[in-house]
Amino acid sequence: MACCYYVNGSVIIYSHNYNNGSYLPNTHCEYIIDVDDDCNLHMCIEMDFSMDGGDAIKIKTLDLSIDYRGDKRPFNANLNSNKASLTFESDSSESLAEGSKWAIGFVCIPENSYKTVCEVCDELADLIAEGPEGDEVVKQWFR
Repeated sequence: MACCYYVNGSVIIYSHNYNNGSYLPNTHCEYIIDVDDDCNLHMCIEMDFSMDGGDAIKIKTLDLSIDYRGDKRPFNANLNSNKASLTFESDSSESLAEGSKWAIGFVCIPENSYKTVCEVCDELADLIAEGPEGDEVVKQWFR
């Protein structure tokens, strides 16, 4: 399965079939996040993050590239950019018995407003934990 999303604003991205813990093998999705020029994106990871062993998430901005594979857990971060892309690829080589599901939030923090990554992600944790509605993959909200 292939998919591509373009998002303009703060967003939470959920894995496909998040509510039942299993996405299709051989999935390739790209999410483009583009916020106001005067913002820095902060990335917040769900606490119960899990991916099958052969799966990968790549987060890229103009200045950085972060790759996560299998059971390597991502970390919260200030991406210091107003644009980012997230690419997700799955395969069926090392499936988890308990299933796989993940969620990543991207929040626009104005450059003239200082907040630590911890503050931003603590504020977002409950919203991420609510999960998606039905088969929703992208949940936008406005600060």
